[in-house]
Amino acid sequence: MSLNRRSFLQLSVLSSLAAAGLGACASSSSATATASSTPVAGGTLRLGYETEPATLNPQLSSQDTVAPLLRNAFDSYLYRDEEGVYHPWLAESYEVSEDGLNVTLVLKDGVTFSDGAALDADAVLANFDKFADPDYTATNSVGRSNLASWAKGQDERTVVFTLSQPDNLFIAYLSALGSTPLSPASLEDDDLKGGGPTIAGTGPFTITAYQQGSSLTFVKREDYNWAPQELTGRNGAAYLDGVEVSFLTEAATRTGALQSGQVDIIYGVPAQNVEGFSAGGFVYEEILNSGTPYSLYLNVSKSPLEDLRVRQAFQKAVDLDTIIDSIYYGTAKRAWSSLSPTSSFYNQELEAGSVTYDVEAANALLDEAGWTGRDDDGFRTKDGERLTVRLVSGAIYVRDSRDTLNLAIADAMKKNVGIDYVFEPVDAGTETERADANDYEVFDNTYNSPDPALALDLLYNSDPAKGVIARGRYNDATVDQWLNTARSQTDQDQRAQIYNEFQTYTVTEQAYLLPLYVPRNSLAYSDKVRGTLVDAGSGSVFSAYNIYLAG
Repeated sequence: MSLNRRSFLQLSVLSSLAAAGLGACASSSSATATASSTPVAGGTLRLGYETEPATLNPQLSSQDTVAPLLRNAFDSYLYRDEEGVYHPWLAESYEVSEDGLNVTLVLKDGVTFSDGAALDADAVLANFDKFADPDYTATNSVGRSNLASWAKGQDERTVVFTLSQPDNLFIAYLSALGSTPLSPASLEDDDLKGGGPTIAGTGPFTITAYQQGSSLTFVKREDYNWAPQELTGRNGAAYLDGVEVSFLTEAATRTGALQSGQVDIIYGVPAQNVEGFSAGGFVYEEILNSGTPYSLYLNVSKSPLEDLRVRQAFQKAVDLDTIIDSIYYGTAKRAWSSLSPTSSFYNQELEAGSVTYDVEAANALLDEAGWTGRDDDGFRTKDGERLTVRLVSGAIYVRDSRDTLNLAIADAMKKNVGIDYVFEPVDAGTETERADANDYEVFDNTYNSPDPALALDLLYNSDPAKGVIARGRYNDATVDQWLNTARSQTDQDQRAQIYNEFQTYTVTEQAYLLPLYVPRNSLAYSDKVRGTLVDAGSGSVFSAYNIYLAG
């Protein structure tokens, strides 16, 4: 099966989108590239990065912020544009059956892994067999939770996936890093879970060296020739010879390294430096993430947040406009909903006041809920128990001044309403233990996903196979029904209506969460760096594939 661009779009509209409800029928480029002169081949890009990956295996990574790094070495079968249309990448084409239950994927001819192995149907099946291994906890399993079987099609480049029910998320999953193929030999590698130089992907660069806590090195693949051209605007090998990444977790260190010329580009620009890097020999660039905003998810399964009145008081107790504006120097966008405003399903009506700052009303709600006492430190009490709410946060996810933000919220909570809000960053193992033991009251998270069904299932669905991080423990049959229906719904208008009701219900009616701000991917770089690329469809910066160094 070979499709030109026009016939592919017809297939996307008439088959994939109509049958499986996967997006709009229009197509447009997602690329936003820096104005540039004629591209120059050669040179090494020196990159200062805020966050170090917990793993270099893209199938196991749960850190949205490291996606632009991993994209250097790992491609996907499809990609999604900003209009919601999915296009081939490693695939030559794909087709969804009329009943939405079969997805046929035809691979491009000639694609190879960096170890020389061919990307063929057998390699794809080997990866999906690995995903089925219960000891291999690949991420985004919710994206394939309705996948019933997978088999080779009529030739070496065709794979047929059978679903138990129509599923908007499966095509989205094929565009995600979590499904990126690794070479069959890599799947047997002793260092598979950690990833690194021994793991072979199909990307434009290969990982050649990794020093934990320090650096990561990529080198160009000369034979690369299968870029997603609708996004990148070209094909062939990368311009750069390589990319040298330095992990610079401290904001001042990153900005100082760029200003002094030690690095060419930094990822994760501190809010206080945005204005300074927008001129004077530097360029600043950002994109708002899709999926969900950075929010506090309230654990309704235990005291004190099992009481709706306490949750509502928690929402009203803090002047978020002032706090967010102060901490992010007026550069951050306040969040109002359980979805990011970049989502086509965003309910903009919530911006009229879904979460209002009202100290008087918050205190009245807490009085009504029986938290009328005060201890020596000024915190509210009930039956001798302090009104304590603990946020147990994984330290590897604490970035973008979120520690400062939560400490400011804690100070306001104490001053305004007498809630003892405790911010506890812990290591990954402790976070998992505390989550399993239900030893927390608040879970903080943002999940960048092009289709909202993935993030919302993960965070709200009571089915353990779907709600992998549903630590609000809502167990709400109404929410489950909405999410399950919207995930399989083929009519996009009906999906929008469901998600509108969901957003109003979760934020306003049930106060299940406190939305804070919309995360962004941000870059600053010297003016010799050209060709940076923003992938609007995924709400993320793309890889270094299009970048070159001028002069």
